[in-house]
Amino acid sequence: MKQKIEKIVKSSSIGNSLLLMIGTGISQFVPVLFSPLLARIYSPADFGDLAIFMAFSVIIGMCASGMYEYAIVLPEKENDAISIVKLITIISLFISFLCGIIFIILSFYIKIEEFYYLVPFSIFFTTCYNILSYWYNRTQKYKILNIVRILQSVIIVAGSFMFYSYKNGLIYGFVLGGLFCCIMYLLNFLIHFRKINLKEIKRVAIVYKKFPTLILPSSLMNTVSGYAPVFFIKKFYTSSQLGSYSMSNRVLTAPISVISTAIGQVYFKNLSDYYNEEKDELIKKTFQNSTYVLSFISIVIFLPLFFFGENLAIFVFGKAWKEAGEFIEIIALASMIKFIVSPLSTILIVKKELNKVAKWQTIYFFTSMTIFIIGSFFSIKTLLWIYVVHETILYGIYYYIMKNMIDRN
Repeated sequence: MKQKIEKIVKSSSIGNSLLLMIGTGISQFVPVLFSPLLARIYSPADFGDLAIFMAFSVIIGMCASGMYEYAIVLPEKENDAISIVKLITIISLFISFLCGIIFIILSFYIKIEEFYYLVPFSIFFTTCYNILSYWYNRTQKYKILNIVRILQSVIIVAGSFMFYSYKNGLIYGFVLGGLFCCIMYLLNFLIHFRKINLKEIKRVAIVYKKFPTLILPSSLMNTVSGYAPVFFIKKFYTSSQLGSYSMSNRVLTAPISVISTAIGQVYFKNLSDYYNEEKDELIKKTFQNSTYVLSFISIVIFLPLFFFGENLAIFVFGKAWKEAGEFIEIIALASMIKFIVSPLSTILIVKKELNKVAKWQTIYFFTSMTIFIIGSFFSIKTLLWIYVVHETILYGIYYYIMKNMIDRN
């Protein structure tokens, strides 16, 4: 057993994951570190507005990229990967511009909060960040990716403090961090836009057309499902409760982003290489090793939050955030299984089992909407417990699908 653990830790997959974990961990630790101060200068409603803003940015941003960023890692030729970057950029600029026009037109008929006018910029900035992440993952420039993530977090926090006297200071800080990613994107890829071969861009768009046509609709439903609590809490409960949920989600998302994303990106890269080399046995072994590591880390992180989340929130953020601590204790159980399963799911993309991904995400969307519609008639804590049960069952099924596919192969 000891030799097996040592072999897992020394593997290139886990080694690169640990490298990414350090950088991503620091980048996530920065906003968490300053959250107690931000929680005292911004109201729960401000955090609620930020959650809504991020929801629109991410959801529309998925449409803006067509999910083609996943394809950046896949081609053997670098020119094909560059063509995919150009394709994503063209689509993103068009969607961002169209979104801006829509908001301007709507403003003539209904009152729109000022921060919505920043959504088009945030959409493009989010796309730039995704391109950089998958490009550096493809080229295995993990140190540079770490630096970009850390600096982005520092800028977001600094901007939040800089604009503290403004109503939407948290949103301004978030957009400022996105602007930094946009600048980094331009430094890396602007030179490639001197020559634009539309035939090549069209060719890669067709080759990887399953991402926008099959993965995007189902992933979009999955993302909408993930943000469903934000929209339903805003609609059926108080702004204070939305702020408390946003803060609890912020705390629980940190470890998921730090470790799960880091392992998931390297895991995705390795699986892609093994698939191209037809090394099915290594694919199975990588899947198993990643499951062991993620499961162990998940238990270490989320079980303490389940038992002591309320006390931790009061100690860190103050008594005003007691309710956020109660939410943390409930949602920690759902976060535990999502932490394990989410990064592993890229095995279905590598194996080109996109139909399975689409079917699961479609089921997830409709069941999520159902439980939130029903749960909204109860107290918010009852709603969250229903949500936890739902997540446990659905992600358990998702893992079974992946495990069954690998064992069958």
